[in-house]
Amino acid sequence: MIRVDSHSHIILADITDMVASAQAKGIRQYSITEHVSQFRELRESGVFAAMHSTGRIFEDLKEYRREFSRVDVSEHPGMELRMGLEVDFLPQYEARIGGYVNQEEWDVLLCSVHELKHGVDVETPRAELQNPAEARKQWDEYFGLERMALESDFVPFAVLTHPIRMVRGANLIPDEMDDLLLELAKTARRHGKALELNGKDLNFAPGLVRRLAKACSKAGCNVSLGSDSHLPQEVFRNMSEAMALVEEFDLELGK
Repeated sequence: MIRVDSHSHIILADITDMVASAQAKGIRQYSITEHVSQFRELRESGVFAAMHSTGRIFEDLKEYRREFSRVDVSEHPGMELRMGLEVDFLPQYEARIGGYVNQEEWDVLLCSVHELKHGVDVETPRAELQNPAEARKQWDEYFGLERMALESDFVPFAVLTHPIRMVRGANLIPDEMDDLLLELAKTARRHGKALELNGKDLNFAPGLVRRLAKACSKAGCNVSLGSDSHLPQEVFRNMSEAMALVEEFDLELGK
């Protein structure tokens, strides 16, 4: 299996250091996919409630593109560097976000759900989520938004990233979680999208990522492998474990 890492960021580290780390770890296809919320125009428009409070802010897409020109590809033989973005799905702002992202051509686009209605960050624990009924309600809303994202064409994305990330905020897992994951995987397959086996998620919820892989196998849904790294030492984080899941469940990698 080719070693790939399709999800990483450069707001906390230099792009040359991230690429050098990818080369050292034998990665053959490496994608840098910065958060669209780290671009000044969208960030200052009030679109996002959930976003990084620290890290580099890019003035525009051209500044971001110039970062890739700083990488001397001749120093990294055998590795393909892909330029991309991680794009938030917010139903009320689809047109605005899509219009911004679609100004440029991208090698890869990821889509993610970072917040629920009313700007609630999915990774923020809240006291009410210790109530099983309230936790189930929030999980239903979260998966509903992810299915909406998969059905949307606001940007030509290939991967829904970190599909179980809300476990950071709602650690009560519904009894019906396997059914919810299977429905998500079936939706992804119908729309030709892949679901991500995320390296960061494998740190804190390996069992749930495994259940996601199983659901993808049942649905015939492709998967994507991404470390979600922000620092050089995080590049390819837990991707060996993700690759083992690909082999165990006989999964196909998306583009």
